[in-house]
Amino acid sequence: MKAPMLPVACLMLALLLSACSQTPLVSPAASAAQASAQRGAQAFSKGDLGIAQREYTTALHIHESLGDSSGRASSLLSLARIYAQTGRSDDALAAVQEVLTDPVPAGTSTLITAHGRAAALLLAKGDAKNTDIQLARAVTLCGSGCSEAGALTVLRSRSALLQQQPAVALKLASDALGLLAVPTPPVRQPQASAERANALRVQSQAYAALGQHAAAAESAKAALELDRALGLADRVQLDLDLLAQTYGALGASALLQQYLTLADRARAASRDLRSNTSPD
Repeated sequence: MKAPMLPVACLMLALLLSACSQTPLVSPAASAAQASAQRGAQAFSKGDLGIAQREYTTALHIHESLGDSSGRASSLLSLARIYAQTGRSDDALAAVQEVLTDPVPAGTSTLITAHGRAAALLLAKGDAKNTDIQLARAVTLCGSGCSEAGALTVLRSRSALLQQQPAVALKLASDALGLLAVPTPPVRQPQASAERANALRVQSQAYAALGQHAAAAESAKAALELDRALGLADRVQLDLDLLAQTYGALGASALLQQYLTLADRARAASRDLRSNTSPD
């Protein structure tokens, strides 16, 4: 009498397996936001900042229409990067502040990124006091360690350098390099390499401020190697300028002229590339 129950049991099992195999439902609007964000990231990587801004703005509006605070925060932080790249530092800081002051709190990781981004923008303005306030908040959220710990330590090093504390900056840059030497997942390796180059650049500047120009040259060359490999032209220019200054301080006239030539050539090429890719 129990045999007829077997087909029913098989049917129930099949339905359960089918339910487990279904992918989560994603609305067309959410898919459109993701597509806009991806197009924005691709445009940003190519230097097409106008297109990137339009795509991230579209993603922002879609996320807001869906009440998606996490997506909204991500879009605002992406827009802040674009504003900073185009010299609109006040707009960049305003976008970051929208994330930090949102009544709907963002996740811890997003807040750490936002405080770090605010610190970098304030640092570029020469506002060391408020830079340190933002960094202190980010470090508190980071706790004993987070994926942003190395980048935050680089910013702390840069802040110390701005405040004429080269010995402190050198120590923090070395600490950052230690944090960034920890193996990272493949998806984060380019970012970790870029931050390592940042740490090496600050280390070079700290060595130079302490009169240790030979050590400064070695750190700057290591930063240049990483930035070239990553294709970060704006940072390559910083490295070349730093090497020219360092070899000038060492009295190495031939190397000074070599790096001055490379720096001037890199700047001219970047201007040409921007003019060729800007809309008519």
